[in-house]
Amino acid sequence: MTREDIEKILSEKIANLKELEKIGKNSDYIKELSEIAFFQLEIEQYENSETNFLICLKHFKKQFDRLGQAAVLGVLGTLYYKKAEYQKSIENYQEALNTYKELNQNEEIIISLIGIGSSYIKLKLLNEASEIFLECSSICSANNDIYHLLDCIGNLIYIYESQEKWDVVLELYKKSLKGFKELKDKKGIIVSYFNLGLLEKKQNEYENSLLYFKKGTNIAIEANYVEYILKGLSYVGEVLMYQREFKEAKGQFIKALELADKFKAKNAIIQLKILLNSIGLSEKDIDNELIKYKKEKLER
Repeated sequence: MTREDIEKILSEKIANLKELEKIGKNSDYIKELSEIAFFQLEIEQYENSETNFLICLKHFKKQFDRLGQAAVLGVLGTLYYKKAEYQKSIENYQEALNTYKELNQNEEIIISLIGIGSSYIKLKLLNEASEIFLECSSICSANNDIYHLLDCIGNLIYIYESQEKWDVVLELYKKSLKGFKELKDKKGIIVSYFNLGLLEKKQNEYENSLLYFKKGTNIAIEANYVEYILKGLSYVGEVLMYQREFKEAKGQFIKALELADKFKAKNAIIQLKILLNSIGLSEKDIDNELIKYKKEKLER
């Protein structure tokens, strides 16, 4: 929905809330008020949203509704995160988490932990964030929650990359790859292979790097993801350059350039020509190699 759509719904709901108030601030009133608060959060009316959620929280406390309280506290955690009030976000998520743990609400536990960990990252408290995401990963694994597990792994990768703990990052990329394979998410699988390849290249492990790049590229070719095919061929060519296998590298770059020309991928064309220049090919050489490749492709 557009902002205008939401504002229209809000005005209708606020009018309805006034009618409900005449009957009394019962459960129907609180339900309508919470929906209003959600819409206000969506269009960044944070002060109004916070005020209304706090009224809902007070109601649930009076009703001794612990799940209702935890749900509102969790949303307040999100609201304060969006307002960049990260310490308040942590405090609200933590209160929600305590209740969810007592009531064994696993999905809500996971969401609360992700919220806490994300706020710690924003506060640059990476060790604290790491502990939270490791705990969350363990719960996700126990509950076979692959989507949230991948979210946790992504955050852990960010943390350990910041700390330059490359051996840990490598293992996390492998876990990420396993998760995407379970979900049969081809783009996720391709990106995981490419990330593994980039990390191995960074460590000068060129054979391993080449293997990962080729695996990712082959899946991209099978799925006909042009952007990833171009990336993969470029990655393979670059590793071959490092290995001083210039003829093979040229072949990869020309293959990618033909595809980039076909799909008018201007940025890729510029980058590939720079790479070909770097191994000694002039503009004329590149044109000749491209004509030769296209001819050979037609004859196959």
